[in-house]
Amino acid sequence: MNINVPILEKTQRNITEEIKVLSSTDVVNLEQVQAIRNAVKEHLLFIGVDRGNNIRNISILGIGSNCEVLIDSKDIIRTALLSCSEKVILVHNHPSNKLDPSLPDIHITNITNNLLKTFNIELLDHIIVTEKEYISMEKIKKFNKEFTNDEIEETTKSFLLEENKKLKQEIEYLKNNKEEIENTSQEDIDYDY
Repeated sequence: MNINVPILEKTQRNITEEIKVLSSTDVVNLEQVQAIRNAVKEHLLFIGVDRGNNIRNISILGIGSNCEVLIDSKDIIRTALLSCSEKVILVHNHPSNKLDPSLPDIHITNITNNLLKTFNIELLDHIIVTEKEYISMEKIKKFNKEFTNDEIEETTKSFLLEENKKLKQEIEYLKNNKEEIENTSQEDIDYDY
């Protein structure tokens, strides 16, 4: 019996060199972040990293006006999934040079954090930069890692129900093909010890 097993490979990085980020200062010093510090419009950067905090992806997800950038959480999630990112850092600039996060900044951070958790992806931080300064929303406690709301709870339940259905189908398949699977398993176990 010949079974083809598809191997899912990681997507290629969209950066040319290995870069590891271990702090908000490392993030702010990135060339792409430096490029948006003096911009006259708000820019939102997505930085996706692997488990070892090596950058896998840096993308501009949105360019807004001089006082806001509108972004949908699904764009952040899609980018995280397509780049095989284990963790995410968001960065955006404030052309006004005011560091305080706005209510929409806090809201999108909390919503995105919770939605990313559904996919086992961690939102590490959301950093706001100005021409000369920056703040980490994580460090100033403006980002609630335990935030939830009814829509997010429903989405999480839907994913769990979908996963449960797949597991039930797999159990049913295994039950129906138990004899064939056992025979195949017995034939394959032929190790020399």
